[in-house]
Amino acid sequence: MLSDREILDLARRAGKGERGARERLAGALRPLVCRWALVMTGDPDDAEDVAQLVLMKTLDSIANFDGRSRVTSWVYRITRNASLDHQRAKRQEQRLAEKAEWLTADRTPQLDDPLDEIEMERTLRLIRALVTELPMMQREVFDLVDLQGLRPVEAARLLEMNPNTLRVHLLRARRRMRKEMLAQPGETETRGTDG
Repeated sequence: MLSDREILDLARRAGKGERGARERLAGALRPLVCRWALVMTGDPDDAEDVAQLVLMKTLDSIANFDGRSRVTSWVYRITRNASLDHQRAKRQEQRLAEKAEWLTADRTPQLDDPLDEIEMERTLRLIRALVTELPMMQREVFDLVDLQGLRPVEAARLLEMNPNTLRVHLLRARRRMRKEMLAQPGETETRGTDG
């Protein structure tokens, strides 16, 4: 992983059209962008699509980067916006697909499925639903701190947010997740509620 200073140097050289710098910058940013996109989309395929788009947008607009923030902060905002756009489009497609599936689905339970697999699927559905219902800022903070393991100070720096504000969002996200999980009948037996 390159330092912020090395990434800034690459960004400046890439902004001047230096081909090698553009390729090295894309290579340096790709793991971060893929990780952020995965956290925001929750799906490796979607994350890959978003990452490709973000890297293209970044390289296309690198000459306009003004240097007032870190390159990684700038790219994080591009990734967040691209992920939000992608998720909106995907939700719309999913709603249509779910309606079609509901109309054509066989309602007969499959008795040969092991109970553990059924419980795991139910728990994963619950977690996915609960995380997506969080307001975007709480969702980002929750993902960065509780799922990715960043320290709150690091997450605050990445989001260009006051650390105290970040802690408030994190607390609210954890409380909401806990409350919603406890409200789900039968779900809390399969999953702890500590966040």
